[in-house]
Amino acid sequence: MNWMKSVLISLLLFWNGSLWATDHFPPPFIALYKLYVNGIPVGKGSRSLTKVSPDQWVFETVGETTGLAALIQAIRIEERSVFTRINGNIRPLEYTYRQTGRKTINNQVLFNWSKNIAQDVYQGKTKTVSLKENVLDRLLYQLVLMQELQQGKRQLQYQVVNKGNLSTYTPTLLGKETVKTGTGELETLKYERLSSNKERRTTLWCASQLHYLPVRVEHVEKDNEVFSLVLESVQGLP
Repeated sequence: MNWMKSVLISLLLFWNGSLWATDHFPPPFIALYKLYVNGIPVGKGSRSLTKVSPDQWVFETVGETTGLAALIQAIRIEERSVFTRINGNIRPLEYTYRQTGRKTINNQVLFNWSKNIAQDVYQGKTKTVSLKENVLDRLLYQLVLMQELQQGKRQLQYQVVNKGNLSTYTPTLLGKETVKTGTGELETLKYERLSSNKERRTTLWCASQLHYLPVRVEHVEKDNEVFSLVLESVQGLP
């Protein structure tokens, strides 16, 4: 009977390990970036994934001007998502966005999955959004994107709580591109997402060597001002 017990334990360990391997969820990491505005270096940025408890994670990005650029105009943007994972599915719990400097923007979203609603507070105004399964926040979709690209998916679509509404984000694959970074040249998949009114554009270059981490992120505003982050270094990813 002991040999049978050992075999069963081995099979269970193998099965659980296989499930984890096929999940393709990124390990904890921290990535550092250079920040550019219209092609001119003006600051620094970071992106990190941290496990804060057995069932909670934090995904966070920060960007800020430094040096002379900060003296001319100090700008800081913090975006943070607290989430949990249930049977491999990522479920947001709290999202915060804070921008200071040229303009001040505050946004907080609290997800109540027991009632299937989210309270979205944007610039002091609160809206209630009805939730359904697999809804994400404005930052967390980029982490799920990394996971799904690692799983082999290429056609992507996400439901996102966005300023009091439920929006559909559909990143479009534009092709493959080699990107120069602080860690060398990296082969990437290039994805573009347009805002609903097509006035803003976000482009992600996701490197297969780094679990499809966006090694370059570019955001074009409606006045054609271009903000971009380019990877300088990364810890925790292959």
